[in-house]
Amino acid sequence: MTTDQITDSKAGDIAADRPRAEQRLMNKAVHYLGRYTSSRQRLREVLQRFARRKLEHFEPAEISRAIDAVIADCVRLGYVDDAAFAMTRARSKRRGGRSALAIRRSLAEHQIDDTLVDAALVAADETLADGELAAALRHAARRRIGPYARVKPDDSTHQRHLASLARAGFSFDIARQVMGCENANAADALAESLRDEMQ
Repeated sequence: MTTDQITDSKAGDIAADRPRAEQRLMNKAVHYLGRYTSSRQRLREVLQRFARRKLEHFEPAEISRAIDAVIADCVRLGYVDDAAFAMTRARSKRRGGRSALAIRRSLAEHQIDDTLVDAALVAADETLADGELAAALRHAARRRIGPYARVKPDDSTHQRHLASLARAGFSFDIARQVMGCENANAADALAESLRDEMQ
């Protein structure tokens, strides 16, 4: 979404009668949303930081009301959508080999509703028989651990690699399946089978 798209006629229609603090906050929101996709919570944090720097002479209660109004308008006009944000973030993180637990923790920082997070994870995994296992295999490939290690792990290294998967939020069962792959070719074949099962 570009700044030009955000500053269209709909946004212009609601800007004319804004109080000064609210208008400055809306301008900041427009500028930010023209560059980044945002959750409501992230936009709130951006506006709060801006207000502390630039609007310190306004009463805190007025700033709080103005921020609420700006966010409400951005949601109403479709510039901020927590469901779409959660889905985009979940898909991106799954492609990067992130566990469901890690994704939930990340989205919790944005105060995304649990039902939206659940839906985002389902959508992120819709083409896979087991999205969690597929993500764990990607994690192993990116970290070059387990079947993707340059040298076959000895017992000590095996345990360290299991611990890496655990720290990333993967269950022991998932980690065991990854570490049970003999080599990278076997791991790649397992990953491919997870896609084939859904076709």
